[in-house]
Amino acid sequence: MKWMVPINDLDAVQMRAIESIIDNQDRNHWVKGFAGSGKTVVLTHVLERLATSDQPIRVCFATFTHALKDLVESGLSDIAKKRIDISTFNGLKNLRNDYDLVVADEMQDIPSRQLPILAKKSDVLVIAADFDQSIYRSACSTAELNAAVKPAKEHQLREIHRINDNIFEIATSVYTDAYIVSQTTVRQDEEQARIYTAVSARDEFTTMYQEALRVSAKERPSAILLPSKALLDKFIAIIASENSYSGTPPSVKNDDRPEIGGPADPFKEINSYLKKNRSNLQVFGGGSGSLYDSDTKKMVYLMTYHSAKGLDFANVFLPHLTSDVSLEPMKGSSDDQERRIFFVASTRARERLYLSYHDEPHRFIEEIPEELLQTFHKQKRNY
Repeated sequence: MKWMVPINDLDAVQMRAIESIIDNQDRNHWVKGFAGSGKTVVLTHVLERLATSDQPIRVCFATFTHALKDLVESGLSDIAKKRIDISTFNGLKNLRNDYDLVVADEMQDIPSRQLPILAKKSDVLVIAADFDQSIYRSACSTAELNAAVKPAKEHQLREIHRINDNIFEIATSVYTDAYIVSQTTVRQDEEQARIYTAVSARDEFTTMYQEALRVSAKERPSAILLPSKALLDKFIAIIASENSYSGTPPSVKNDDRPEIGGPADPFKEINSYLKKNRSNLQVFGGGSGSLYDSDTKKMVYLMTYHSAKGLDFANVFLPHLTSDVSLEPMKGSSDDQERRIFFVASTRARERLYLSYHDEPHRFIEEIPEELLQTFHKQKRNY
């Protein structure tokens, strides 16, 4: 999947941040910016420069999810991959304690209990963190992260590259508390988000899957995000029935555990089932699925909102935005948590965002100004 931005295409502020970090490897750095401003891109270029310099240093990269870990790794050269240790925050305890420098992304998600483990790895931290995208209850507080990292040189990115002004307005109309630094600019284009009102869940899921497949291409997969694993099960069951897949699809909920004595692949059974049925659909997250698969064929990745954290796709679909669903499935979730997770999910889209529902719409749909949404009409199946 193409996602990495070439060095020559970076904006001036991004370039200055990279050069400053490379020239000041003896101090902490904090890369900040709105969703889609290129924080991960900056960190990945920093990793590449550190690993391929004439005098490479001992470097570790860490982040919260397996998905983002794999994404960053895919953006590095083969030489850099060999010279950098890459881990999730959970895996840090298994790594050495004498790195010259640790680079960490999505640091707003690191649990408090893992901050001391990170601190043992190196005296120098280069991090990216955005507390508007903090969606995990176990995550450290702003004060805890400040104490762990500061003093740090801050690099404030001000140009939003990934999302356009339409998606920016949608995301901030729902999550109105999003912090927008002064002089922030947003990419302008004519693309509008689509809204589809379905007659049933079956109509909604099949229509959105057909569209996701239609607009996907090699190296440009689509992503369908749902709030919970129970809804992933429901989605797969409908798609399997509609496309006459053989056999009964295994439950995503029951498949969410690592193999004993082997690598974690929580969705191995369901992905094997989809592959046997020659489906373009793949469940992604938690170490399961591969973004490399989209390099050779059209792919549609199915995942939870949480699994999509840190990723981006050309086309993102958010179905099942009905009035009776909570976008944060954990018990006792607050309105603020639900708004944050919609903010994160909607800002994964680089080009097109699709929202859909059946029955009554979710309250967030009703909060989005009508002029920001274009009505979606079914396309003829021509693939």
